[in-house]
Amino acid sequence: MLECSCIERGAMFFRAFYVTMKNHDTRNNNSPHIKGEIYMDYKGLCLGCMSNKGSSVECPKCGYVDGTPQVLPYLEPGTLLKEKYIVGKRLHSNGEGVTYIGFDITTNKKITVREYLPKTLCSRVKDNDSIIIAPGNKLVYQDYLQDFREIGRAVTKLSSLPSIVPVIDMFEANNTAYIVSEYVDGKPLEEIVKRARRFTWEEARPLFMPLISTVNSAHSIGLVHFGISPDNILMTRSGTLKLIGFGSPDAHLAETELAPEFYDGFSALEQYSLEGKKGKWTDVYGISAVIFYTLTGKRPPDAVSRSYEPRLNMSAEVAQSIPTHVVTALAGGLQVKIDARTHSMDELKEQLNNPISHRIEPQPVQKSAYSDGYVDEPNYDEEIPSRIAPVREPRRVESPRQAVRSEPLPEEKEDISPYKYGIMSGLIGFVVLGVIALICINFIVMPMINRNREAEDDNTASLYVSSDSSEDNEPKTLYQVPHLVNREWSKVNGNSKYSNFDIRLVEEKYDETIAEGRIISQTVEANSAVPQNTPIGVTVSLGSKMRTVPNIIGMTVSEASAALEKQGLALGEQAEEYSDTYEMGKIIRLNGIEVGKKIQAGSMINVVVSLGEE
Repeated sequence: MLECSCIERGAMFFRAFYVTMKNHDTRNNNSPHIKGEIYMDYKGLCLGCMSNKGSSVECPKCGYVDGTPQVLPYLEPGTLLKEKYIVGKRLHSNGEGVTYIGFDITTNKKITVREYLPKTLCSRVKDNDSIIIAPGNKLVYQDYLQDFREIGRAVTKLSSLPSIVPVIDMFEANNTAYIVSEYVDGKPLEEIVKRARRFTWEEARPLFMPLISTVNSAHSIGLVHFGISPDNILMTRSGTLKLIGFGSPDAHLAETELAPEFYDGFSALEQYSLEGKKGKWTDVYGISAVIFYTLTGKRPPDAVSRSYEPRLNMSAEVAQSIPTHVVTALAGGLQVKIDARTHSMDELKEQLNNPISHRIEPQPVQKSAYSDGYVDEPNYDEEIPSRIAPVREPRRVESPRQAVRSEPLPEEKEDISPYKYGIMSGLIGFVVLGVIALICINFIVMPMINRNREAEDDNTASLYVSSDSSEDNEPKTLYQVPHLVNREWSKVNGNSKYSNFDIRLVEEKYDETIAEGRIISQTVEANSAVPQNTPIGVTVSLGSKMRTVPNIIGMTVSEASAALEKQGLALGEQAEEYSDTYEMGKIIRLNGIEVGKKIQAGSMINVVVSLGEE
């Protein structure tokens, strides 16, 4: 009996040692999961909020349950980085990476850990913390990784500013990089405004002035945020605002290698297309929209919709409660077109603080006032993040008409000979004939050509001449907006049949009546007449919110994950057990759910994975 007990204890010790080593990343010894003494020291730590939950399985503070899985490719809760940072649950992720709540065991303080993890370029497999770069994406992955490092270093330089969350550490591991920052005990401004409904300007002004100054300091070193929104601004218990979410610009821009994240109502129009010119004026739009939201309690319409109808509606009661100069300043910051928008945080701050500078006086149209080039014109040649070129005064060219006297002096008059009269009469006659020819072309020939032009099969670009006249009294060509609802977005996007319009995806949402991938609605009504290249925003269906659980039994973990993702579901907890039927790594069965059952989109499917024969 004694001998058997020793053998059993030896086997138990060997198995414990094997499991511990299995959870280490053999290629990076700085990233083991929490085991042994570290786990024992922090077994009462909630990995959801990093508070002490004692021996409870469910945290009484945040409701997090021990053992809740984190879907791949995110790190497993309890992973230890650099032998001192415990990784908890995921707080937020976008196209560039993921932010986890964390705990520093050397200081016993909460932290946040930002991991570079562009899911379009890489992945991660179970029990291995190292990133696996997708074939053919190594160079792009490394380029964005360099951006991640540089932006982290830039934020570190700004850590002393009041509205910046200080960076504690930066390091590389697992074939990627990490930025560790202080944990901010606060709530998103979005939540605060929803509770308070709206702020008065007297309440908002002391909150936003330090934030505007901080963003201006970031711009001075070439760092542009591109994601300023109520979701990325935290209000601390002390009543100060902290800006979070600095990262790669491409994570907030359309048509890049990273999956874009937009904040409708707060993202500027130039972020929705590759051609849009980006810069610090983009942040001016974002912060102006946030202030507007804080003062009115309502989100501005998305920028794509505003490009068609730019006006911002405000009730009389709200308008009367906001100082006139503040309304005017926000209107300047929220201009859809870049050349009409306030271009810097300095300008915006001055306008918000100075009522005298906002006396409303008649002004010429900017296009004619600055025909020689817009003052403080964005330097479009610089790479993002960029700065604006130094302000320059518009050139003042003396008009040719001012340079010639309108009436010659009496002593300068001279007789005009009959020969000169003949030449002048001929010229006048030639001009009159030219005018008559133009009138004939415009009002007789062109209407005939337009009437005979055939429309496309689906009436996507019916052309006609409107009676509206442009500034130079020439007819304006308008195009008939196509009916896009219920069409497949994949067939509309980039289709040359719609080249007369700027059709953009502004939202995706679940819809029980419209199939996945089809258009639910459009911002410009079908059959209405609009100028060429008018932006049309579309909302695309994500399909039904209820999804059918596919049969993933017998698949590998990666195959199962792909099959579930295709159905709008996710792979959850992966238990393991021996099996004589299925090879190692294959799915044996689903845990707690049946194949073919209808469940909500986004749900996690727990599975049992084979360890092979015992």
